Amino acid sequence: MRKSKLAAVVLAAAMAVTGLAGCGSTSSSGTAATTAAAGETTTAAAGVKTTEAAKTDKKSGEKTIYVIVKVLGNQYWSVLQAGAEQAGKELGCNVVVVGTALESDIEGQLTLLQNAVSAQADGIVIAPLDSVSLDAPITEAYKSGTPVVLVDTVIKSDNYSAALLTNNVEAGKTAADELISRLKNRGISETEEAQIAIQVGSTGSQTINDRVKGFNEYWEANAPKSWKVLNNDIKVNDGDISKAVGFCQDFITTYPNLKAVFGPNNGSTVGFVTGLTESGRDDISMVGFDFSAEIETMIRSGKFDVASVVQRQYYMGYDGVKTALQIADGGEIKDKTVDTGVILVDKTNVDDKEVQSIINP
Repeated sequence: MRKSKLAAVVLAAAMAVTGLAGCGSTSSSGTAATTAAAGETTTAAAGVKTTEAAKTDKKSGEKTIYVIVKVLGNQYWSVLQAGAEQAGKELGCNVVVVGTALESDIEGQLTLLQNAVSAQADGIVIAPLDSVSLDAPITEAYKSGTPVVLVDTVIKSDNYSAALLTNNVEAGKTAADELISRLKNRGISETEEAQIAIQVGSTGSQTINDRVKGFNEYWEANAPKSWKVLNNDIKVNDGDISKAVGFCQDFITTYPNLKAVFGPNNGSTVGFVTGLTESGRDDISMVGFDFSAEIETMIRSGKFDVASVVQRQYYMGYDGVKTALQIADGGEIKDKTVDTGVILVDKTNVDDKEVQSIINP
């Protein structure tokens, strides 16, 4: 399939999403791009200017790898971006990093994918905002012969070259085990009614869905029956931190027996951290995901009963570019799916060498 035909298919998918958005829904077009080539980094607006910037900065003979993150500028994705850019410098390829402003901007990510295809990228590394909506356009890109490496999140099909991500079901189980232990260590009776709240960044992310699934599976099998997860009231914050903070406050107000909260993604975790801090509720245990400045401050304060499941997203970015480049050069990969692993971080190990090598690579 020719690139022009593929671009038309991706554009059609973007138009379909626009139609589905309809009335009462908005999406941000405030995307940006960072181009890293031969140790130099430049910034340009998204769209045609992004593509032109990439072509301008590209050295003769260098391959170009597009890295499409979920939210550009978000602390979690900034670490993944740093890994991707470092790979570009060390491996001698041109890396173009783009992303949306909100986790809900599926249309915007489809446009960025279209831009990468139109620019005839030698490889695409992408963290899909929605595992269903992005399936068809990613499949088209993959079937056109363009190496497509997924990071952090998979699509519904297996139409991609490779995937580097956390085993999210197992990570969710790890979070549940940690939260159960923390409640027991706090002296919460197994016969006492306890409510556990969850909020998510998106319902379309397979990553988040798998974490919640793993969390609930482990909780149902191992937690006391009187400790209930509020699965009928899971809030969706769309990656909006102010929304996430408000949801935390809503949970505190609505549920008098709230004993713990679980944030299965970075934005939800930051929302819970901010909400608990502002309300002074250090009697509520928490397990979140990733290592934002907010959760680091909470952990280091020693005032809260908190831990975070930290991923190795720097290596997702670095190895994502490395894998895409390897395939573009005609090489083969050993494993299609690579579990990059997680580590639990709390006040007891935050300064350990292993932890620091992950959060400050």
